[in-house]
Amino acid sequence: MREERRELLELAALTAAALASRLLFRIDHDEDIDALRFALGVERFDVGELRPHAPYYPVFVAAAKGLALLGATPRAALALVSAASGAATVAFTALLARDVAGPRAAVFAGVLALASPFLWLSSEKLLSDMAGTATVTAALWLCARARRLRGAQIAAPAAPLDTAAEARAARTRTWALVLLGVGLGVRLSYFPFALACLAVIARGEGGRLAWLARGRDLAAGALAWLVPLVLIATPRDLVATTWVQGLGHFTRWGGTAITVSSPLDRLRGVIWGIWANGLGGAWPDAPAARWLGAPLLIALLAAGALRVASLRRAARALREQPELWASAFAYFLWALLGQNIAYKPRHWLPLVPLLLVAMAAGAAALSAARPAAEGAPGRRALRGAAPFAVVAALAAQWLADAISLARQHQAPSPAAAIVRFLRDAGAPPRPVLTRDLDRMIHEGAPGRPPVRVRDDAALVRGVEQAGPGGALITSEALSQEARDALAGRGYTIAIRFALPRSRYVDALWSDLALLEALPAGPPAGGALSRAPRGAPPR
Repeated sequence: MREERRELLELAALTAAALASRLLFRIDHDEDIDALRFALGVERFDVGELRPHAPYYPVFVAAAKGLALLGATPRAALALVSAASGAATVAFTALLARDVAGPRAAVFAGVLALASPFLWLSSEKLLSDMAGTATVTAALWLCARARRLRGAQIAAPAAPLDTAAEARAARTRTWALVLLGVGLGVRLSYFPFALACLAVIARGEGGRLAWLARGRDLAAGALAWLVPLVLIATPRDLVATTWVQGLGHFTRWGGTAITVSSPLDRLRGVIWGIWANGLGGAWPDAPAARWLGAPLLIALLAAGALRVASLRRAARALREQPELWASAFAYFLWALLGQNIAYKPRHWLPLVPLLLVAMAAGAAALSAARPAAEGAPGRRALRGAAPFAVVAALAAQWLADAISLARQHQAPSPAAAIVRFLRDAGAPPRPVLTRDLDRMIHEGAPGRPPVRVRDDAALVRGVEQAGPGGALITSEALSQEARDALAGRGYTIAIRFALPRSRYVDALWSDLALLEALPAGPPAGGALSRAPRGAPPR
């Protein structure tokens, strides 16, 4: 009882530290169009107006709306939900590690999750990713706990059957599936976790009735948000908007294997996304301190791999925790093919807690090993202390990195800075041609109405129609082909405003700039200049 109380106090302290750290660096501005739509959805939920965009994230928005009713602004409410979700993810990662590999692994996993730069930064975003990750991690912990309850019965076959323990395990699996159903309303793109857990649990219980019963559990969680969504939204708008958004995601702008088909780009997205972002690994343009932590990170990853190095151990791990393996594999395949991993590493977020659990389990196994060689006591003490030192050193490096990234994140994103510049600029209004920032400019700088261009021909035509004063262009709308076409027509392209920041804070639009196209002679050299990092407005 005393041991359980100590572990509970440790978990509470870990969760409180995580929540305080996430709240310390919270933001109150829209970093991108997704964050803006979430804030608009908290103000007034409307499917037809993309407040927010499909699939509408009703559970996430409802949680923020609840805080808004208590007096929080929409963006403060979103920040609180993300911060609380980040703290919950740290706690559930530790709990998952405990049920998979024991109390020592729980300590290692909790410390690593608390310090993880990727988990920390994701907890500062006004997006649904962190809330979805918390839900998935909690459900996987429930699956692991059910396995542990059932495993105690299998490990003692001579003991009388504990029907109460079996009933608790069954109820725990039920709650896991219900939670995964609810989680589909937090972040629908995490559906592979729900389907994989459903398949593993139903197959393990056996029979058609098991599939029906477990499918009912998952459906119950999903219906808890789907029914209110259908009642609130106009069915016609719901169907039409979902169809348009889904079609666009997979065929035009979603970053799937259809729209970003280069295998090299997607492979680079896997390595950069998981290693350099998810695990805070070293990369040429990453903070230099990461090269100090890279050997420690590799050592912990190797320790985790050693736990399942042999076929026998791998089979045992798969047998003991099939939900974890199946859901991780299913989600990896889905992200690889159906998500924008080439430019948005945040799509790997729900796999990070599982990787931390694997690393913690490996470190715990090494710290518990007992060398049999002569002079074993000294070697045993050294070997037992080494994993603690490695985890502590990596956590310290991660912590410093996380604080640095969180501080950078408090400054307006390049997109938000452009919107503020347009709002505050005193220059005579000129058309602002953009491909992706029209909604942000419309909401944040209403005096500078944007013109959305869908292709290069429309952009060139818009510049020509702007007249002698020229036009402003957001850089994501200006392709090399459009730049060449404008140069051929005698336009010069220059940077009007740029405030870039690290791509480890803004993966997609880290160097977004506001350009101006002026009718003049052909630009010297024909190249687009770049403002230095952090350059003030010109």
